[in-house]
Amino acid sequence: MESMQPPHKVVDRHFSAPPGKVGLLYGEKRVYSLGMLITAEMLMHTRSVVFVDGANRVDPYLLARLARLRRIDPYSFLERAYVTRAYTFYQMDVSITDGLTEFVRGVGSRVVIVYGPIDLLDDDQVPAADAAEILRRVHGTLAQLKGSGVSTLLVSSFPRFRLKERERFFDTVRDMSDVQYRLERRTDRHHIILEEHHDGKDHADRDHAHPVRREQLVAVPPGIAERRPGRP
Repeated sequence: MESMQPPHKVVDRHFSAPPGKVGLLYGEKRVYSLGMLITAEMLMHTRSVVFVDGANRVDPYLLARLARLRRIDPYSFLERAYVTRAYTFYQMDVSITDGLTEFVRGVGSRVVIVYGPIDLLDDDQVPAADAAEILRRVHGTLAQLKGSGVSTLLVSSFPRFRLKERERFFDTVRDMSDVQYRLERRTDRHHIILEEHHDGKDHADRDHAHPVRREQLVAVPPGIAERRPGRP
């Protein structure tokens, strides 16, 4: 286990570089506010970030607050954070698989962040067969982004669904990722744990990769409130 690093070093080493990988950050609900912290660090060094929000957790007010803490004009942050929200799993499908690659290219972004990739699956109006097919298409789009040098970070709370059998789809999300991070609480602090790392290799090559497990990266600073933005 390495010593804990400043948050910006963690972002630079694990979330921003190298380009063209898929990461999964998961844990308790506060994981979404942590995603805002990561976004703020990315926007210090990247042209733009594209969000697909299936959890209704992208919080522009928190992003503006983080910009002010860095003594940066908050509008310069907000105008470079492109957000599309999905309120059904079918909308999530369209948001990712229908034109996302072209949009990312058009705004010059190298980073996509997907909030709640399966949150909207707790819905009996979405047949399980449809869910599996949509996730297959999503995986294909993430592979296209990866091939063009765009990194994707999937951010998810632990699925605790009314439809318990749908929680198994979280394993499908895990299989999409090259590297996995877990947010966990220890005593009174939250920590990011590098749970598994596949060196950016494709799924077929993972048996030949060298996993790094349970590497504590950073303690999350206290005082970052978790809130859900209002639905329009």
